[in-house]
Amino acid sequence: MLTLNLDKETGLTTPEIPIEPAATIILVKDDIGGPKVLMQQRNPEAVFVGGAWVFPGGKLDKEDYDRHWETLCPVNTAKADRLLQVERQAYAFWVGAIRELVEEAGILLATDSEKFTGPEQALAAQTFLAARPDQFLQYCQANELTLDSRKLKYLSRWITPVGNPKRYDTRFFLAPWPEGQEPKQDGIEAINTCWVSPEDALAHHKKGEWVLVLPTVMTLQQLCGFTDRATLLKNNGQSL
Repeated sequence: MLTLNLDKETGLTTPEIPIEPAATIILVKDDIGGPKVLMQQRNPEAVFVGGAWVFPGGKLDKEDYDRHWETLCPVNTAKADRLLQVERQAYAFWVGAIRELVEEAGILLATDSEKFTGPEQALAAQTFLAARPDQFLQYCQANELTLDSRKLKYLSRWITPVGNPKRYDTRFFLAPWPEGQEPKQDGIEAINTCWVSPEDALAHHKKGEWVLVLPTVMTLQQLCGFTDRATLLKNNGQSL
């Protein structure tokens, strides 16, 4: 797995800005011409990378660490801790990635069950979290939902360099798109949404049409050259 602390790349020292844990998720789907990934343009007024095209994601919430997620977000906790090189509660990164996807794109990765109604419930969850952003656990408990965490593959780790107004220790995950759930941007953090091939996203950036930050550029480069989603997912990331 790629781990890159951009401070070390620049040789700069770290100021007194807290580095917050965060998670990003890259959804992949098959399409004519090859696999595409879900990308969103951040609000230009955002303090952090405003106007840039990114994958859905954001900082972890305190609630993401709740012990009840060990049941509702089933991962091998010991293996997850080792994979992410944290002392405990690495499952919070899986929770955060899935939650952010709901908030920003209206897509919910939940296991198939009588309680999960697919697209309708995903949008209902997005609406719920817009009003109660700290109650994702309560929503899943009330609706008897289990997160489909086993679909996520851990891809990489990026630490925001010195000089930014906010700094994050971000874990990137890959996951297959749940068919039938079309993305719906929240209109607050994300103002545009599209499915795009990694090659086309990089071409937009090269032409000056899209702003991309370094972690996004390098991730897109890593995902280029695959003929279908299955091959892309097979050759990238690590499952628990």
